[in-house]
Amino acid sequence: MPAEESRQHQPPVPPPRVIAWELTRRCLLACGHCRAAAGLQDAGGDLSTGECLRLLDNIASFAQPILILTGGEPMLREDLCDIAAHARRSGLHPVLATCGALLDDKSAGGIVRAGIEAVSVSLDGATAASHDAFRGREGSFASAVGGIESARQAGLRVQVNTTVTQDNVDELPAILDLAAKLGATTFNPFFLVPTGRGASLTGRQLSAEEYERALNWLVKLNRRDIQIRVTCAPHYQRVLRQGGAAGTGPGGCLGGRAFAFISHRGEVQICGFLDIECGNLRAESYDFRRIWETSEVFGRLRRPESLGGRCGRCEYRIVCGGCRARAYQATGDYLAEEPLCAYQPSGSAETRSQGMDRKVTGAAGLDATDRRLLTILQAELPLARRPADILAERLGTTAEEVLARISSLKETGFIRRIGAVFEPARLGYVSCLSAGRVEPERLEQVAQAVNALPEVTHNYARRHEYNLWFTLTAKSPQRIAQAVEDLARATGVDFRLLPSLATYKINAVFALDGSPPPPRKLTRQSGAEGSSGTAGMTKDQQRLIGVLQGDLGVSRQPFDAVAASLGWTVERVIRQVSDWLASGVIRRFGAVAAHRRLGFVANGLAVFAVPEARVGSVGQRLADMAEVSHCYRRQPFPGWRYNLFAMFHGRGEDEVQARVDAAAREAGVMNYDVLFSTVEYKKTSARFIGEEPAGP
Repeated sequence: MPAEESRQHQPPVPPPRVIAWELTRRCLLACGHCRAAAGLQDAGGDLSTGECLRLLDNIASFAQPILILTGGEPMLREDLCDIAAHARRSGLHPVLATCGALLDDKSAGGIVRAGIEAVSVSLDGATAASHDAFRGREGSFASAVGGIESARQAGLRVQVNTTVTQDNVDELPAILDLAAKLGATTFNPFFLVPTGRGASLTGRQLSAEEYERALNWLVKLNRRDIQIRVTCAPHYQRVLRQGGAAGTGPGGCLGGRAFAFISHRGEVQICGFLDIECGNLRAESYDFRRIWETSEVFGRLRRPESLGGRCGRCEYRIVCGGCRARAYQATGDYLAEEPLCAYQPSGSAETRSQGMDRKVTGAAGLDATDRRLLTILQAELPLARRPADILAERLGTTAEEVLARISSLKETGFIRRIGAVFEPARLGYVSCLSAGRVEPERLEQVAQAVNALPEVTHNYARRHEYNLWFTLTAKSPQRIAQAVEDLARATGVDFRLLPSLATYKINAVFALDGSPPPPRKLTRQSGAEGSSGTAGMTKDQQRLIGVLQGDLGVSRQPFDAVAASLGWTVERVIRQVSDWLASGVIRRFGAVAAHRRLGFVANGLAVFAVPEARVGSVGQRLADMAEVSHCYRRQPFPGWRYNLFAMFHGRGEDEVQARVDAAAREAGVMNYDVLFSTVEYKKTSARFIGEEPAGP
């Protein structure tokens, strides 16, 4: 298809990563800041249990998001656990947002059995006097604290939310200390958006300058005992970068791009604070996917050039985007500039480009214990009921200190996730590398179309004539070929496939303590490992894979919740993981690190043209190098002569280039090149369990 015609085609829409679902507007409280104006009186129109399950099936057909079950008070629904259990069985990740009043030891146990992974409870004051005054009900502080304690006792991860206004902004340090003392893993300030009943508090929201001071305080925190996350202040991502820290999470305002809100009546919105209906699930036969992919409102938010005022000119518009609900509340236009942002953008195209892609990196802020812990944790999470105890013994510290450090490493972006890295071939899957030549002005658009393919796990821009490189994982080579063919037809780009003929090394472990990474060299010919894949596994084993391919989170006993969700013993879970490691179903079980954040900012794909008789020996030699994480023999294509690929990492391009040059000289290879990555568009783990998307 000609490139001119392809521009008329819209790229595929990436599935949502987070959905907040208001199950009901009934609530035990009637807080003054509530966007839903919730209360004891039934607002009517709640989706029935059957409607909820039908909706979950539709979501699971194309996405595996975190599903925030909220309200009102969702625990007032008698079918809450049925809904959560169905979501978990479908491959979704349910979490619960509650005021805590109904959360006791018994209900917390039921929540764990239903597969809910975490709960959030609000504390808007550090004392009973200030919290109860904010909430307007005596005793709400005691019930919230009691709920947190029951949740922690049941093994749930706890997030403490705080709605920030002028009334409690000065109390934030004390609330944070209390959250940490109660054992919360995350502290999440919600900056007030005065909608719903909260409209009466418009005069109590922070000024732009007060927001800036509060966000700078959060950025400068160096807490190892609790993660910091911020909601309804997307300019936190700008402040992070201005302060020399890497951005956390996927970006600022995610509404319509990675996040959606579903009301208790089935209305789909950008978020719960922006009361603009993007579609009605009942009217659309519970087809959330159709609304997500075709809503005009969502479509506008996916185009950063749609933003107005300072947001439209801002060099941080991709990573921030401004609060669309606050813009709508202030102006009636959800695309208008964020009214409570003090930043004045430069507005130049050059600066915008630098601001979008800049990533401040480096592990200089990590002490020796952090470096040793992260090196060990990349290689393996100890397979024991309390792995932190074993890590603490190896590091000469306490389990509490280990957990606090891991939480900090995750929150600051050094750790992407903790879980299993599976071997696709052992599960009946195949992987393939693809490359394309894209006009520079279209690179961002085409990259987003590539990201939208569920088969794509990694996607990079590289400095070369072939400037877009991505990896796909699917159940067959035919499916990969069809997906790339459809992509080429939609974008007008002639993508090329480079299937692997032999694998010499896969070991993305970055040593930070001076020790060499553990060996994980391979010599495997393509197709040499026959496997029945997941078809030869029990349903429970497949469900375990579904859990382990995600993030175990940070917990003293991380396998307990996994075992409870399957109805297994913890010992059985650990034994199964150990067996899969021994047989190669799991390559590695531990932390997946963000190598750029660690200071390995130069990522060079070295490609060599090696005579057929020598390609195996040269591949083995490259696999011996600590700075090489992956090494493959690949099938060339017409016009591309390189048949051996090795991924080199270093702290600068000069360093990487020198190492590649030395390796080529030592191996006697004259024809080679290095393709340095310039933008990381997508990096995620392949998902092997769950209903596959329709089509190829």
